[in-house]
Amino acid sequence: MTKKIVPVIHTVVFSAGPGGGNPCPVVFDCEQFTGREMRLFAAHYMEETAFIIPSEKIDCDIRLRYFVPNHEMEMCVHATMGAIAAQAHKSVFNKKEVQVETSMGKISVLYEQCDGYYEVTVGQFLPRFSTDNPNISQVAAALNISEEAFDLTFGPIQSVSTSRAKLMVPIKDRKTLDSLSPQFEYLWQLCAEHNITGFYPFTIETVQGKTVIYARQFPNRAGYNEDAATGLAACALGAYLSQYDIIGSKVDGWHTFEIHQGYAMGRPSVLYAEILIRNEEISDVRIKGKAEITREELLSFPFE
Repeated sequence: MTKKIVPVIHTVVFSAGPGGGNPCPVVFDCEQFTGREMRLFAAHYMEETAFIIPSEKIDCDIRLRYFVPNHEMEMCVHATMGAIAAQAHKSVFNKKEVQVETSMGKISVLYEQCDGYYEVTVGQFLPRFSTDNPNISQVAAALNISEEAFDLTFGPIQSVSTSRAKLMVPIKDRKTLDSLSPQFEYLWQLCAEHNITGFYPFTIETVQGKTVIYARQFPNRAGYNEDAATGLAACALGAYLSQYDIIGSKVDGWHTFEIHQGYAMGRPSVLYAEILIRNEEISDVRIKGKAEITREELLSFPFE
């Protein structure tokens, strides 16, 4: 195969401080690549990677594909944010709302250039709350904790999806959350049995009078065991918190949930899930955060 020089812009999304956030390489000029070749890029970087492809749909501005080292994903929020920031960095768009074609359908993305970063808001789909969930003893075994470590007053153990299903797991306190050391083979087995793409254990604390949610994300066979910031999981968590009115969020209007992730990994991240309530029902969901450009490179492919 003839060598091709491929432009790549590296981004970090949802950072809450030095070393934080979730990195995402954004690959341009890749419409001729096969899915296998795109997966090789993700394996090269060992990071979720976004690929920008021209869309053939009249109502879409671009098409995105997403890969982790082990497989393709239908949707990835932080990679969408990185891709939009990279496109904006190259002055591709002449508007602030972009229509993106994904394998799951069209999504709307808003962006605003700020001082040194882009604020990006990604629309998601209305939530689905699963009735097919692993039981408490199975989840305890997968997370390698006792059943007493859960706090079901926050809500049930339940799979929720605003694009890809994540298992919401309420944990009693942050110390327990940060010390989780899962049995990954069993966790992945439960994911496969219940059509879940990862576990999202969380806890709720009051910090200086403000409600703050802390979470961790253990994806299903992604090629790495933990994710520093997971937009689609945080969006699903916002919907879950609204559905069960856990923080008094059933009043009509937009409600914002501040979700911190990645701290146990030393990669502090902050995500904002925004849920619109109308007549005590969820009518819209989106996820917002910061996307930064870190560097650009020209990559020779195939790799040596």
